[in-house]
Amino acid sequence: MLDFSGESLRVRFAPSPTGKLHLGSARTALLNWLVVRREGGKFVLRLEDTDVVRSSPEFEQDIIDSLKWMGIDWDEGPDIGGPFAPYRQSERMDLYREQVSRLLEEGKAYRCFCSPDELEERKRKVVAQGKPWRYDRKCLEIPQEESERLAASKPFAIRFRVPEGKVVVKDLLRGEVVVDSSEIADFIILRSDGRAGFNMAVVVDDITMKVNLVIRGDDHLTNAVRHAMLFEALDSAPPLFLHHSLLLGKDGAKLSKRHAATAVSDYRERGYLSSALANYLSLLSWSPGDDREIFTMEELVSEFNLKRLSASRAIFDIDKLNWINRQHMKKLSNDSLAGLVRPFIEKAGEKELQKIPPEKFELAVESVREKIETLSEAVEQLLIYTKKPDEITDKALEELRKTSDLDEVFDICLEALRENPGSSRDVAERIVKGLREEAKARGWGAKKILWVLRLGITGHVIGPDLIYLIMFWGSEGCAERMEAKRRIHELH
Repeated sequence: MLDFSGESLRVRFAPSPTGKLHLGSARTALLNWLVVRREGGKFVLRLEDTDVVRSSPEFEQDIIDSLKWMGIDWDEGPDIGGPFAPYRQSERMDLYREQVSRLLEEGKAYRCFCSPDELEERKRKVVAQGKPWRYDRKCLEIPQEESERLAASKPFAIRFRVPEGKVVVKDLLRGEVVVDSSEIADFIILRSDGRAGFNMAVVVDDITMKVNLVIRGDDHLTNAVRHAMLFEALDSAPPLFLHHSLLLGKDGAKLSKRHAATAVSDYRERGYLSSALANYLSLLSWSPGDDREIFTMEELVSEFNLKRLSASRAIFDIDKLNWINRQHMKKLSNDSLAGLVRPFIEKAGEKELQKIPPEKFELAVESVREKIETLSEAVEQLLIYTKKPDEITDKALEELRKTSDLDEVFDICLEALRENPGSSRDVAERIVKGLREEAKARGWGAKKILWVLRLGITGHVIGPDLIYLIMFWGSEGCAERMEAKRRIHELH
């Protein structure tokens, strides 16, 4: 158990609605959620939407919808409110300005009147000398009275005055991270347009929302140093930090679209199960301590422990995700799987598949479930059940022509079908068993007859197991389909 000296655990997930929910961000949300649901406490959803140009309501909705689809819920957030509302940074600017004014009055911050062009010119000169650039504190030397006079007529930003000494960030995964403050430039905490800088907004939010554990990607480690200084300047104890490894492609670079689809909604649309995606993402940072790999969300909550979280690189492997998705699909009943497949049939606009009666549709889905890795893949596999009796591919027709004793084989198949009317599993199994025995009695391989049976029923060289085909169309329907294929063969 995490000890917060009697205080309730409070974690937050704070995405920026400047794009769809990224897999890496979803993984961060999942880790936060697992911890708080295991330990007890509150999960806060906070939207860092200060980038007014790139943020949009559509991306905000995608984030909310994707989290809910994954089974991640929250106790406070922009859609449900809470004791520390509002939960959008764009609606909290007055609070940030108030704290910036406090730092300004206490001499922990100062106005900066340097224009972007001036900064760029000074940076160019320093870089030309082969030196690293950081803000040169030019405006720190402006006397207070002069600064106030200039502020009346000239635009300015406000910079945090980085104190001297060592900055220590205590990280649950990486231990103490120590940085000399001389490496950190005085950073902007309030832009010239009156909007708070990222670091200032995050720290003020964490303080006012009483967040006491921050779990996020290790790309925020440099920000954590700045945050630690701001917490101290605002006379507040920092939360516990845990910076997990980023999600990477197989080449070791940060996961991007050149590696694979990166948005959670992409995987939802492709027919991955939410439980499988969450299962996979959890295993990229955590291990249960044994060789188990398949977990439900409930099992993850029960098993999850921060002590088993690793700082090792997290490499995204689509093949492993596909395997895990298959394992989760295997756990579904046939009717549950059929229910999940139906929306993909509708989205694909396959009208004939939509006309299949529920009991037959469930049977059809059962027949292809071992051949698919995602729900969307079922659509193409199921199309075989929409083919008309006289439809046959060129490949299937060619295979029929190559079969010796074809007329005799057709007669054998049709006789077996007509002598065993019905569509039950027992009937289907009896037909197939009888045809195997017939082939053996004639000294033929079973494939010679069963191959023609498949080609005759479906008109395709590949498809579901024969048992399912007979159960779907019934022995009478299969005989009708074989007669149609025989006529076509005779015409050719």
